[in-house]
Amino acid sequence: MTMGKVANWLTKKFLEWQLIQGRSVNQAEFAEYLGVVPSTYSTWINTDQTPGKHSAILISAKLGPEICELLGMEQPNVLPMDQLPHQVRDRLEAAVYEVNSELGSRGLSGDSPEAEDIVIEIFEKHGFRYTKTTKS
Repeated sequence: MTMGKVANWLTKKFLEWQLIQGRSVNQAEFAEYLGVVPSTYSTWINTDQTPGKHSAILISAKLGPEICELLGMEQPNVLPMDQLPHQVRDRLEAAVYEVNSELGSRGLSGDSPEAEDIVIEIFEKHGFRYTKTTKS
């Protein structure tokens, strides 16, 4: 897989999303829609870095599992966000955005050991109960 494939796919999805919005939107808005920090999204578009597993799951929940295929990852079994009850979706989106912001500000990837504690703390703050983590 080359960096171009992921960057091109994300750019294509951004343009499709922009058309759906019916107005001019920027990449930062698209990143927020995906639940990722805008600077991280920009890095994926402009460098050889690609989304990690955590980010790929977030993206696949919004755009479909093709991102996992491009990254050579197993496709997650996720329920699309728009099929969740409204209150759960709002809390989940807020938790995901906060996790991405916190990890981005600390320069951590979602796969780092320190990130796990941060994710658990933030999700519990938003009303999601932690039971266990399955590590690969």
